[in-house]
Amino acid sequence: MKSVLLCCALGALLALPATPQSLELGISGGYGALSDNSLSVSEYLDVAGRDEYSISNGVRIGARMAFNSRPFIGHEISYAYQHAGLDFLSDTSEGASTSDLGAVKAHHMYYNLVAHALPEGSPLRPFVTGGGGFSSFFLPGVSSFSGYGNTKFGYNYGGGVKFNFFLYGIRIDVRNHVTGKPFSDYLPNVTGNLNNLEFSVTFSVLLG
Repeated sequence: MKSVLLCCALGALLALPATPQSLELGISGGYGALSDNSLSVSEYLDVAGRDEYSISNGVRIGARMAFNSRPFIGHEISYAYQHAGLDFLSDTSEGASTSDLGAVKAHHMYYNLVAHALPEGSPLRPFVTGGGGFSSFFLPGVSSFSGYGNTKFGYNYGGGVKFNFFLYGIRIDVRNHVTGKPFSDYLPNVTGNLNNLEFSVTFSVLLG
């Protein structure tokens, strides 16, 4: 019975008119799940072993500013701070050992084009998005505001849905961020791309 009442209440809210949503200002929080997250692998034939450095998953907090230039098209600037970790694995014939080397901090700044399935003013707006920007990564022990980060340009793509209630909105995003792997100046054999899958929720204020 409670589930039925909850669905009815949500349906009633979505049936109410939303603001024109010309401008959206929001605070977001979420999680970054990294794949292809092995940064550096060194093989040692004489001891039949290998050393590997990798980045672990981490939480994200950030902000988004978006505006709608056309009924179905919007533009967005986003910033996110991600707190992850740097792991070290040593695997030899005598056994394997792992170490947590500390926190890897990252700043992400991106511009995205957003295409909505429903026009501006709709209370429910599914969307797809894609864009480009840069990510700055900081090694453990280095302040994320020191200016000594390793910056990589990249792109992202994904989608989600916006729920708009009068002057406020909630949006859910799933995006894959692709950049070059960082820290090639400090670690050996760093090649390839890093895939950072973002899951986030944003609470927004809608301005007409």
